[in-house]
Amino acid sequence: MKKMKKLAMAVLSLVLAVSLVACGSPNAPADTPNTNAGAGTTAGSSGSHYDITLGTAGTTGTYYVVGAAMANAVTTTGSDLTVVAQATNGGVENINLILSGDMEMGFTNADAAYWSCYGGGSGFYAAYENPGDVRGVMRLYESQGHMITLAGSSIESYADLVGKKVCLGPPSSTIPAMSIAILEAYGIDYQTDIEASYYSIAEGLEKLADGVIDATFFVASAPASGLTSQAATTDLKFVDADTSVLEKVCEKYPYYSITTTKEGAYPALNSVNTLKIYTEIVCGADVPEEAVYGFVKRAIENIDTYVDAHVACQEINAETASQASAELHPGAQKYYQEAGVIS
Repeated sequence: MKKMKKLAMAVLSLVLAVSLVACGSPNAPADTPNTNAGAGTTAGSSGSHYDITLGTAGTTGTYYVVGAAMANAVTTTGSDLTVVAQATNGGVENINLILSGDMEMGFTNADAAYWSCYGGGSGFYAAYENPGDVRGVMRLYESQGHMITLAGSSIESYADLVGKKVCLGPPSSTIPAMSIAILEAYGIDYQTDIEASYYSIAEGLEKLADGVIDATFFVASAPASGLTSQAATTDLKFVDADTSVLEKVCEKYPYYSITTTKEGAYPALNSVNTLKIYTEIVCGADVPEEAVYGFVKRAIENIDTYVDAHVACQEINAETASQASAELHPGAQKYYQEAGVIS
């Protein structure tokens, strides 16, 4: 299994090196991940104590806000778990760290969760051609993808992006996969038809405002604080996508579905057709059952203590959580069976 992990890491590094050219590095804090693979275990008066590192993303994104609030709730409502929310470069890096044994749990999107567990990926997910030791913990909330440009820009559709400087999303995240999927459905080659770049959500918005790029793409639960802040000082607009084109994307990638901009999320911006995907938490297959069970139980049963951290937390419940895209970890499965949401 260690050979499989090394192989997955090596192939993924190659894929990212080829497809994420001209990458910019997001401004995530360079904290050191917990290297106690499989959840560090220490003896306590009431039994074992588990230390869990929960990978999120940059500190301005929804992953970090929700992850930090959830970690605090799980840690403070019991004595056998200590969960630390770790700022990272996003969903792909979180899976890498899980596969290498350097992190126990992490946020990612449903696409990467699915392919990294079951294998069979192609294109952007070719690195997951062989299944890895990733298991599902919780499905959390809906995230929307949006291409953003300046309000006065001539860009009205994805078709207008040809020849433009476009940020496709943060490196080491699954976000570029969605933007690339939409572009390809429009017949646009992201490697030759646009000048692609890869920045964090915050960096992409800053470079758009400064005129360095013409458009930037992101995926986040609405409203995203970084976008809300930038829209307060810069006139922005969303780029619309034709629903017939989006239908082609969903046929090819069933973990996406068509939606419109969440009503009321961005009062200063226009409403457009776009794609949505679910954010999920995954973990390593070797994380102890008791640790995962305790994490899920407390995260679900103490939602009232962190529901106000972000509007996305309002979507978290046992039934939705049990619908993880990856095979459920035995600890998670045990809780959902006890809760009566799965058989």
